[in-house]
This record gives sequence, C-alpha cells and structure tokens, in this order.
Amino acid sequence: MKIKLTQQEMHYISLAEVIIGLPILDCIERDNRITFIVGKGKLGKAIGKEARNIKKLENIFRKEVKFVEYDDDKKQFIINLFKPFKLEKIVVNEENNKVSVVVDSRDKGKAIGKDGRNINILREIAKRQHDIDEIKVL
Repeated sequence: MKIKLTQQEMHYISLAEVIIGLPILDCIERDNRITFIVGKGKLGKAIGKEARNIKKLENIFRKEVKFVEYDDDKKQFIINLFKPFKLEKIVVNEENNKVSVVVDSRDKGKAIGKDGRNINILREIAKRQHDIDEIKVL
C-alpha cells in the first residue's frame, strides 16, 4: 500500500527527523495528535532521555506527539501501537487481515478514546503499515 502524506505531515517528518536524529517511516496527524512511526529498536532514541524529544516536538508543533516502533511482525506491531496499554490477548486473522485485541478492562476506554479517536488513529496506522483492515477491541 502506498502511503499518501499531506504537505503538513511531510513538514512534521522533516522537522522531527532533524530533532531526533532518526528517519521517520510514517506520520499521521489527526485532531491534536501527531503519531510518528520509527524503525525497530529506535523508540528509545526517538523519545529521548526523560522524553526530551517528545517535549521539544510538542512545544514546536503545539500538539500531542506519540512515537510508535515499527515491527515486521503484525502481532508485535499491534502490541507497539497499543502501548502503553497492556494487551491481554491478540488474535491476528491473516486470511481477512483482521485483528482482535483484549485490553485490560481498566484501560479499554482510554485505548479506544473519546468518540473512538485513539482506536481510529491506530486502525489507520495498522492499515497503512500492515494492510490490516480491522482492529476490534474486546
């Protein structure tokens, strides 16, 4: 699947790459949040010591910033997408590209977000990165 970035998202990527010193694989801006996808094993460097890079980017963009670590393995990528929430169960159906996850009941509302804001962002990222058609939170 070809990823189509807006001009604004390309601008966010170029600035973030300079600040964190790493390549950004993808970027999605929705509402007041920018979610960046970084390479496997690069999450710690992207966030920075004491979340310094996140704070710097949030001050520049005046938006919430989140980093997600990419993984070739769909299941691990879904785990990464849902961080900091712990997934109790993940079922990946390869035949129809659908994923079901069970989130701890205390975190379910936060994982989904107000009016589905969080889960919609996660679904879009999963579609772009792994061609996952659906994520259900159980």
